[in-house]
Amino acid sequence: MNIEEIKQTVKGRYGKCVEAGGRKEPCCCPSEAPTDLSFAAEHGLYGREELSLVPETALTLSKGCGNPTGFANLKSGEAVVDFGCGAGIDVILAARKVGSSGKVIGVDFTTQMIERAKQAVAEAGLTDAVELLVCDMEQLELRDELADVVMSNCVINLCPDKEAVYREAFRILKSGGRLAISDIVYTEKIDPQVQEHFQSTWAGCVGGTLERDKYFEIVQKAGFRQVDVVAIHPLLSNELEAMVCCPGPEFTPPPAKEDISVVQGKVISIKFTAVKPLIS
Repeated sequence: MNIEEIKQTVKGRYGKCVEAGGRKEPCCCPSEAPTDLSFAAEHGLYGREELSLVPETALTLSKGCGNPTGFANLKSGEAVVDFGCGAGIDVILAARKVGSSGKVIGVDFTTQMIERAKQAVAEAGLTDAVELLVCDMEQLELRDELADVVMSNCVINLCPDKEAVYREAFRILKSGGRLAISDIVYTEKIDPQVQEHFQSTWAGCVGGTLERDKYFEIVQKAGFRQVDVVAIHPLLSNELEAMVCCPGPEFTPPPAKEDISVVQGKVISIKFTAVKPLIS
């Protein structure tokens, strides 16, 4: 598929997921995360207290692989932009952290997700603190040096042009601003034929997955420095099987079992921060 076909495929799958009411289980997060607080802390996931702050409207459609608000070190008064905000779980948590003097902007190119996020934000009583926009992360309609923090939760792997995404993140961040990213990467080079199979349908979160070194090359090429890996979680067999057809097998055709077996043990959820250098 070409870039536009990939975008339309992803948009269509997630839009249909919203229209169907979502799925209770996330694609990439271990099922024990909401109840095992030590596990949640170690792997950068949500704890019970955080989840209690989020309306069911957003939780039902949560498809992330981490909790960027948990390691972004958000401060009162900061401006935050969430790339691929989905139904709003992370914008709601971020708004609680930056307070009434801060600002949170959530962007997503799926109209249905933004509509659901607006509902969740309203239910959380945060309409004045959160702005939600339908737009493409590769071409944002946001001004330069707007944000203190750009965060994203298991979305950039779905983007066909990751260099454009990170260029936009760099552009809208203030000097000294920072990234807080949770995403999916390969730990090593994957058989090109298998990777081509995933890309032919843009299957789940592996269609656009890159090997870790190549991914971080893109981050650094965009201008970011001080890349710091916060947590790594190798996907277990059941997690990988769920992820490869995210947002669900009724929306994304599952890859061949032999292709899944090739990447078993080589797919990780990674959480990292990075900084836009100060301009002297």
